[in-house]
Amino acid sequence: MQAPGPWEHPRTRSVGRRWVAADTVAGSSSMVLKFRQLLRRVASSVKFKIVAAGVVTAVGATAVTTLFILSITQSRSRQQLLLQSANDVERTASLLSSKLELLQTALQGVASQVRPEMLRDRPALTQFLIDKPSAGLLFDSVFIMGPNGDLLVRLEKGVPGSNLPNLADREYFQRVMREKLPVVSRPLVSAISHAAVLIFAVPVRQVDGQVTAVVGGALRLDKTGLLSFLRDSSGRDNSRDLVIDKSGQILAHADPQRILRHAREETGLSAEFERWVLDGSTIHVEGTASVGHGYLVALAGVPAAEWMLVHVTPETDAMQSLAAARDTAWRVGALVGLAAALLAGLLAWFITRPISRLHARAMSLLDDEAPLRGDWPRGGGEIGALSRAFQHVVEQRALRGRETHRLLMQLQAVLDAAHAGIALTREGRFELVSRHFCELFGRDKAELLGHDTRQVFTSELQHQQLSQQSRDALGETGVFEAESQLARRDGSTFWGHIRGSLLPDSDRRAGIIWIVEDVTEAHERNARLSWSATHDAMTRLANRVQFEKVLDEATLGAAEQPFCALFIDLDRFKAVNDSAGHAAGDALLRDIAAQLQDRVRPSDTVARLGGDEFAVLLPHCPVKRAVDLADTLRVAINGYRLAWEGRSFSVGASIGLVHVGAGFANATEVLRAADMACYAAKRDGRNQVVVYTTAMTATRNLVGV
Repeated sequence: MQAPGPWEHPRTRSVGRRWVAADTVAGSSSMVLKFRQLLRRVASSVKFKIVAAGVVTAVGATAVTTLFILSITQSRSRQQLLLQSANDVERTASLLSSKLELLQTALQGVASQVRPEMLRDRPALTQFLIDKPSAGLLFDSVFIMGPNGDLLVRLEKGVPGSNLPNLADREYFQRVMREKLPVVSRPLVSAISHAAVLIFAVPVRQVDGQVTAVVGGALRLDKTGLLSFLRDSSGRDNSRDLVIDKSGQILAHADPQRILRHAREETGLSAEFERWVLDGSTIHVEGTASVGHGYLVALAGVPAAEWMLVHVTPETDAMQSLAAARDTAWRVGALVGLAAALLAGLLAWFITRPISRLHARAMSLLDDEAPLRGDWPRGGGEIGALSRAFQHVVEQRALRGRETHRLLMQLQAVLDAAHAGIALTREGRFELVSRHFCELFGRDKAELLGHDTRQVFTSELQHQQLSQQSRDALGETGVFEAESQLARRDGSTFWGHIRGSLLPDSDRRAGIIWIVEDVTEAHERNARLSWSATHDAMTRLANRVQFEKVLDEATLGAAEQPFCALFIDLDRFKAVNDSAGHAAGDALLRDIAAQLQDRVRPSDTVARLGGDEFAVLLPHCPVKRAVDLADTLRVAINGYRLAWEGRSFSVGASIGLVHVGAGFANATEVLRAADMACYAAKRDGRNQVVVYTTAMTATRNLVGV
C-alpha cells in the first residue's frame, strides 16, 4: 500500500522523568521539522528566486569582472617578473664575465714580462713574481710552470712555497700547451692545498709562437674570491645564486658544503637543469627565466669559462607581491559585490511585494476550516489576473466539495454492505474503509480514516518494500497483487492477499482501491506441502530431489566458484536393522543426521539421499578444509553409540569427497564421481575418507572393458 511518508500515532507515555524527556525530544524534533519546512517553502517561492537571482547576478558579475581583470593583470605581472629576473641574472653574469677577463688580463700582463733567461734562474723568477703584487691580491696563489710541467715557483699570499710538484698530467696544463691560449680549468682538487680550486692558466709565448712557460693563478672555491659577490647577494630571502659548469658541477654556492655537488641534487633546479641538458647544454649569454615545480629559475651564460649563472627563488617568494595584490583585489571585489548584492536584493524585494500578498492569501485556501474571505489583492497585470483566477477556483472548490461529500456517503454505504476487506487510500492515508476491512485488522474506522497505512504492516521495512513494489507495479500495469503478513491492533498477524488498482483516471493522486483477503490457512497449508516436497520426513534434512537441485545449481557456477561435496555411506547399518529392527535403524539415522547437522556451517546443505546414504554440500570450501571436516564427521559417526533395549549399536562411515570445479558439467557427473570415491573407501577397508581423482574414472572404464 502506498505510503509516501511516515505517520506516527501519539503514544501514551509513563509519568515521571522518562515522560518529560520523551516529550522534550519530540518537541525539539517538531521544531527542527517546522524550521526545515519553512526553509523549503521560502526557497521554492518565486519572490525568493527573483531576489536570489538579483543577488547572484550582482555577485557573479562582480566576481567575473574581478577574475578577468586579475587574470590579465597577473599574466602581465608574471611576464614582467620573469623578464626582470632574466635581465638581473644576465647583468650578474656579465659582471662575472668581466671579472674573469680581469683575472686573465692580470695573468697575461705577468706572462708578457717573463723572459727565457728568468726560467733558468729560480731565485730571480721568484723575485719577479713577488714584484707583481696585483696578481697575488687577485688569486689565492700564483705560479709559473716550465714547458715540461715542473712547478718553477709558487707564491701563496706573497710567500714562496717549497712544495713544487710536477703538474704535467693536469688537463688545464695540457690544454694550454696544446692550444697556446688562456684556459680556465674545471673544478679540481689542488695537489698542494688539497682544496677545491679553479686554475687560470696563461701561456708564455716567444716570438716564434713556442710556449716556454705557463703562468697560472688558483682560486679556492670555498673562500671569498672570484664568486664572493654571488654569495653576498644570496641569503637575503629564500633565493639562491650558484654557478655551474657544462657538466653540472656547482662552482659557487651560498652553502660551501654544496660546492662540487651536482646540479641535479639542488632543490628546485633539477627539472630546469634536465631541460638545459636536453637543449645541448648550450651557453646562452641572454638571460632566461621560467617557473616550474614551485620555483622560479633564471639562467645566463658566462662564455669566457663556459659556465652558467643560476638564480633560484621559491615561487611563493617570487610571486609574493603578486599574491598580495591578488588578495587586495579580491577583498575590494568582495566589498563591491556585497554592496551590489544588497542593492539588487532590496530592489527585487520591493518589486515582488504584491507576490507575497497573493501567496499569503492563496495559502489560506489550504485550510479547509478557514472561513471564505474576499480580500484578494486587486490590480492589473499578472497579479490581478492570478487573483481573479484564485477567486474562481475557491467557488468551484466549494461546489465540488459538496458533491464529493454526497458521493462519499453513498460509496461508504456500499462498502459497508460488501463482505470484503476494501479500502481507498490517497497519498498513503486511508480515506474510505469497509466494515469487513476494520474487522480484519481489529480496528475502528476512527483509527484508520485519515491515518497512515503504516499501522497495518508488521514493520517499517516491510512497509517500505511493499510501498516500492506497489509503486512500480501500479505505474506499469495499474494493478498490484501480493501476499504478505499484516498486523492486527492486538499485535497478532495474519497472511493477507492484497490487490490494488488505480482509480479509472490512472492517477495515483486520485486514489487506489485495495482489497484484502485473509489467506492464512491456505498459506500455511502450502508451506507444509512445500516443506514436505523438499525434506526427508524422518531426519528433517533436505531430501535427494532438493539436494540434486542445489547441487546442480552449484555445479553450473563451479567454474567461477568451486566447492566441495561429501557423500557418506554408513558401514554396518544393515546389521542394526537386521538385529534390532527398523525402529532402531530409524532412531540411529535420526541421531546421525543430528550429528552431521551440528558440525557444519549454516551455509552448508546436509541431505539424506535415501537408506543409509547422506550428502553434504560445502560452498566456498577449499579441499584441505573439506578433508578435515569429513574426517571430523567420520570420527563423530564412528564414536556414536545407540542404546536400544539393553544393547549398544555403532556404525562407521565411508566418505567420498569431490572437489567440484570447471571439469563437471552437471550434478549427475558429480554424483557419479562421489559414487566412485565411496566405492574406493569401502574397497580399501571402510571407515575412511577418500578424495575423488580422475584416475578412478579411468580405472572403472578399464574394468568395464
